[in-house]
Amino acid sequence: MQRLILFFIILLVVGCGGKSPVNIYDSEEYKNLTKKEIIVGESVWVTTCFRCHMYGSMGAGSVRNKVHFEQLAAKGFDQLYESVLNGMEGEEGVMPAKGTCFSCSEDDIKNSVYYIFHLAKKIQDAELAEKEKNIE
Repeated sequence: MQRLILFFIILLVVGCGGKSPVNIYDSEEYKNLTKKEIIVGESVWVTTCFRCHMYGSMGAGSVRNKVHFEQLAAKGFDQLYESVLNGMEGEEGVMPAKGTCFSCSEDDIKNSVYYIFHLAKKIQDAELAEKEKNIE
């Protein structure tokens, strides 16, 4: 009985061996995106993702929404990739599987997920710099 209790205590402390997701912005994959991966991700963005994610139409999160993208990034790549690949129903809308890019490969989808965070960071940093410039 004591061994069983000890086992459950260890299991509780260790957390079943599951690791928490790595924030996308902190991931090695994000930090080491190649020019080719960025270009592929951008091509998917331009043809598929832009319509909803640039301005937040149809319930999608806008790349301008820093808080939203930080919350998404904290979920880690795997969860977001699965949502994009398989589609998802959000509080304010539905994203179809592959964001309707049915000709996209899984690698294309992967690159598009990393690219949208790459773009969001660039846009948010530029908007912040503009605000700081206007304050001076």
